[in-house]
Formats: sequence, structure tokens, C-alpha cells
Amino acid sequence: MSSPADQGWTWAGPQPSTSHRPRTAPTNGTRPTSVDNSKTRTGGGFNPSIGLAVNKTVVNGKAGGSTAPGGGAGPGTGGKIPGSDFMSNEDIRAFCEYLRKESRNRATERAMDADHLEAVLRTIPDGGGSLHGARARARRVSRWLKKVAAAEKNIQKYSAMIYGTFEREYESDLRKVGKGRTQQPRPTKFGWR
Repeated sequence: MSSPADQGWTWAGPQPSTSHRPRTAPTNGTRPTSVDNSKTRTGGGFNPSIGLAVNKTVVNGKAGGSTAPGGGAGPGTGGKIPGSDFMSNEDIRAFCEYLRKESRNRATERAMDADHLEAVLRTIPDGGGSLHGARARARRVSRWLKKVAAAEKNIQKYSAMIYGTFEREYESDLRKVGKGRTQQPRPTKFGWR
């Protein structure tokens, strides 16, 4: 078969059907010295890659999912948000990190949902069967879901600001608590001069 440039396509004529698959193995050309690409193109015959991934979540010393009957705060959290006791600065940091990570995932999902909703609503014609105002109507509806995604981004920002403000406001108290702990002796620097 010659190249498309040599065939001299006539666009008004019938186009070749591509609905059936070729019955012979693909090759580089029609010459007898050409290489059979049916196996060499992909690096060999059938070679499936087999992988195994195992994930195990342990929360509060118990393996498995939620211990609360209603499902709790999230998947795998055991019905309790990490650090929600607020008994130490580590608890507050864990709580803020949890909020930030969860809102990041939700913000991404809501932004994708808004785009998908707008794309679907664009295809719906009005009562008269016209698509003229469909794009504007779709934007007006999906605007509110985009605002939800923006609010989730604000939750990300504010939850990071919680811990920063906590450290700034209670820095002196945290230093006092830290001095009560046993500190390891620092290694002495050797001054050779």
C-alpha cells in the first residue's frame, strides 16, 4: 500500500471503511525483507504485569474501619478526628493537618464536579430546543459548586493558619514546657585551632 500522499485522496469519493480489523499481522512494509512487527513492536509476546498492593489501616490499636455506628468522621479514623482532644501541641498540629488534607481532597473533587456538571448542562437545550443560552445557563448553575470548591480551599488556608497562630501566641508557654523535658546533651564541637 502506498502512502496517503501518493494515493491522491478525493474527498468527494467514498472513504475507506475502518470498522473491520486487518486479517494479517502488521508489518513495516510489503517487501519480503521487512520485519514482522506483530511481536517486536511491543517488545515480545503477551507479557502481563502483575502487581500486588496491600493497605492496612490501624487506628487506636484496632485494625479495620470505623468503630462508631454512624461511620464517624471519616474513613479509617475510627469515628474520631485525629488530635481533637487538644491536650498537647502535637494534638493541635495533627488536627490542623487532618483538616488541611481532607479539605484539599474535597476542594479537588468539588472543582472537578463543577466542571463535569457544567459540561453536562451545556448539552441540554431549552424548552424550544435551542442551545443558544445553554452555556450561560450551565455556568449560572455550576457557579455555586465552584464557590463550594473555593470555600474548601479557604478551609485549607485557615486550618494551616490555626496552627501558625497557635505557635505564635503560645510560643513562650511551649518553650517552658519544652525545658521541663529531658534534653539530650549536644555533641561538643572540636576546635582544632
